[in-house]
Amino acid sequence: MARKNSSGNGSPSTGTTKARVTASGRKQQLDATGGKARPGRLAQVRTVYRLTRERDPRALWWSLVGLVLPVAIGVLLSVLVGPLWMWLPIGIMLGLVSAMNIFSRRVQRTAYAEMEGQPGAAAGIVERMRGDWRLTPAVAVNRHQDVVHRVVCRAGVVVIAEGRGRGQRELLGNEVRRVRKVIGEIPVHDIVIGTGPGEVPLPKLQGTLMRLPRTLRRGEVDPVERRLRAVTAPSLPIPKGPIPRNIPRGGKMR
Repeated sequence: MARKNSSGNGSPSTGTTKARVTASGRKQQLDATGGKARPGRLAQVRTVYRLTRERDPRALWWSLVGLVLPVAIGVLLSVLVGPLWMWLPIGIMLGLVSAMNIFSRRVQRTAYAEMEGQPGAAAGIVERMRGDWRLTPAVAVNRHQDVVHRVVCRAGVVVIAEGRGRGQRELLGNEVRRVRKVIGEIPVHDIVIGTGPGEVPLPKLQGTLMRLPRTLRRGEVDPVERRLRAVTAPSLPIPKGPIPRNIPRGGKMR
């Protein structure tokens, strides 16, 4: 004879099982995030705003100008031309879009200022660009920390040199000559990052790449990249600190 449940509302073990499952699910979420909750979108916006305001105090004021000016124009048009209920929402929407656009540009400008002068800054910008940009970073490096990157795109092949030393143009010329021997008549563009004559400042690199004429079709980019990768030697990691000199021919250190 089966025993009846004294509570009359189902087995008490069901609620215990559900509680255990919920607790284990929460534990898995905490373990996946390293024991801390991931910051929300609002927290990220606050962090970006704080960092930008520290390095660019005028960012807030320019954003406010971009917000207030369209609203004021909307109010003026509502007084002169039409009803307030039609022009004021338009002015508010345009003001919000303008303020966000100005603030994003100031954030981008601050980020470029922080990256400028650091090795690999140009490669970081290319990696964040939208579109088909096949980047091979650090195809050539010298002891002065001058570095050359190679980009395969629909404009052909772009060789980018950056660094603080004086050998970046020599590295650039060597890489351009090597690329021309491999790809033949495909266009090759060379860019030197800097503020001198004939050089491209880091904040203008993305715009310079976007303005290059598209000479290759989509199906022609893959063969060019494969040919260049086939002749590119794998880059070795640069050791930190002084290089040991007392290494015998056997390869073991004394």
